[in-house]
Order: sequence, then C-alpha cells, then structure tokens
Amino acid sequence: MSQNKIVNALSYLSIVFAPFIFPFIVWLVTNSHQEMHETAKHAFLLHLIPVVLTILTLMIVGITGLTTKNSRLTGLMFAALIVLVGLVDLIMFVYNLYLGIKILITED
Repeated sequence: MSQNKIVNALSYLSIVFAPFIFPFIVWLVTNSHQEMHETAKHAFLLHLIPVVLTILTLMIVGITGLTTKNSRLTGLMFAALIVLVGLVDLIMFVYNLYLGIKILITED
C-alpha cells in the first residue's frame, strides 16, 4: 500500500480523531504531490461543513433570541435547526468514512 494512498485515506478518516486539522496540515505540506494535495483539500472542506453549520445555527438562534424576546419561537427554531444540523453532521461523518475506506480498499 502506497504512502499516498494511506495519507489520502487518513485525510478523510481523520473526521474521527482530528477533524479538519489533519487534512489542513496535509494540504499545506503536499504542494509537490498533486493527488494528496487535492484529496486533503477536499477532505478539509468536507470537514468544515459541520463546523460552519453549527456556528451558523448558534448565531441564528442567538440573534433570534435577542431580537424577538420570544422564548417559544427561539426554542422551536433551536430544536428544528439542531435536528437538521445533526442530520447533516451525521451524513457528512458517514460520507467521510465511506470515502476513506473506499480509498483503502481500491486496488491500484
């Protein structure tokens, strides 16, 4: 198994142990290996989606809570957005695992 294949798979599988940090580091240091560079960039962007969605959800709920002073509306919005973001986070987690395992089991 080649080193490139392992690093590429770890870029996706790092969602378990170092989300977005490992692919970002690989992306920065692999300018000479185009395949690893592109895979790390793709994994980094996929790992950022749940983080950005979570931050946006907290901002939306916070702004709604501060501007409307309606706790019922804020609570319902929070519950709905948390379920939606949680579902997207789970899908992204499984998709990253799938991509990492796919790289490991494909033969060159």
